[in-house]
Amino acid sequence: MDTIYNSTKSSWLVKATPFFYGWVILAAGTIGVIIMGPSQTFTVGVFIDSFIQAFGISRANVSLIYGLATLGGSLLLPVTGRLVDRYGASRMIIFVTLGLGLSVAGIGLTQGVVSLFVGLLAVRYFGFGSMQLVVNNAIAQWFIRRRGMVMGIAGLSLAAGLMIYPVLAEFLINRVDWRGAWFVLGLSVLLIMLPVGWFFIKDKPEQYGLHPDGDPDVLTDSFGQVSEENWTLAEARQTGAFWIFAAALSVMTMIMAGLVFHQISLFEVRGLSRETGVIAFNIMAICSIIGNLGMGALLDRYSARLLLSGVLFLLATTLVWVQFISTPLQGFLFSGMVGLVSGSFRVMDSVVWAKYYGRLHLGSIKGATMIGVIGATSLGPYPLGFSYDHFGSYGPALNSFLVLPLLIGIVTFFIKRPEKPNLTRS
Repeated sequence: MDTIYNSTKSSWLVKATPFFYGWVILAAGTIGVIIMGPSQTFTVGVFIDSFIQAFGISRANVSLIYGLATLGGSLLLPVTGRLVDRYGASRMIIFVTLGLGLSVAGIGLTQGVVSLFVGLLAVRYFGFGSMQLVVNNAIAQWFIRRRGMVMGIAGLSLAAGLMIYPVLAEFLINRVDWRGAWFVLGLSVLLIMLPVGWFFIKDKPEQYGLHPDGDPDVLTDSFGQVSEENWTLAEARQTGAFWIFAAALSVMTMIMAGLVFHQISLFEVRGLSRETGVIAFNIMAICSIIGNLGMGALLDRYSARLLLSGVLFLLATTLVWVQFISTPLQGFLFSGMVGLVSGSFRVMDSVVWAKYYGRLHLGSIKGATMIGVIGATSLGPYPLGFSYDHFGSYGPALNSFLVLPLLIGIVTFFIKRPEKPNLTRS
């Protein structure tokens, strides 16, 4: 399985690049995250009314189909993780891009509830799940010392997607109908990401006689690999840090999905206008950029577990704050807090697994943890909707959610960085 990492490969592009090739990997990976935009909730949400009219189903049922598709796609991600470890990101990016482009275009051919579910499952699996896993893995292989910073830069692409795709989808629907819009979006994935992935995504720098971060003098083992602790998935699962971080990241994505899904309604029940709720999404995007860059820099300098606690406590504060907003400025502050948490979460999820468990089995480890991280997005909106429908208020669900980040944030203070029993640290 590891033979692709034990020999030096020749690539004219890597050698011809006048600077460290990892920056090319970062740029290509960032494009990949932007290109997965059609699989994101903020894009699919633009098509909800089209699905309702075309298939004669309710808004609740569309939400249920989307949630089940997201959950189903997340359960397949360990397969992607193992394939990345075996074949490398340079091969898997082509497979994932083909899958995403064809599945996005295929949504336009759906004729009923079953085909819509299958299409959305494929879109979520290949896009929000696999594309994100593959490009993050590729970037993590090329950086160690500056991994936090570069993942923060890569995370900016998520904010870019939020600004681009909802507007683009609405434009296409008005011009070529909703079915044609999906076809155009799928074609754009293939035309942009296939050449980017084919020419620019490369596997580990050691294959090309380089070292992560472009450092000339680093400690290597007998195979020429950078010396670092590499854990298997089975070994990682035996550490408390693995489960705490997996639980924390899953809880964050679950709560954020609920808050974003119901943001306009959360504003309206506090006496604010729908327009204010829509504008607040731009505040969220801007603050997510700040969270990306800030957390990326902090992770290179400070303990990941302490930073995780801080983000969890910020999320808990957000859940309290949203219940007391009464002015547009307070609503914008709420959305800004959600953006900071979202941006910080993206970088943490991209960095911490390689930081704690090494790069060799990173695909398998990330594939396993993303079941919870992505699957949890399907669970967040329903409790808030149920609370509002049955109690006339979002308060019961928000207060129930509040317990989770507070509890995990406290527990995080007491966990230690994982260490293999047979290894000692200097």
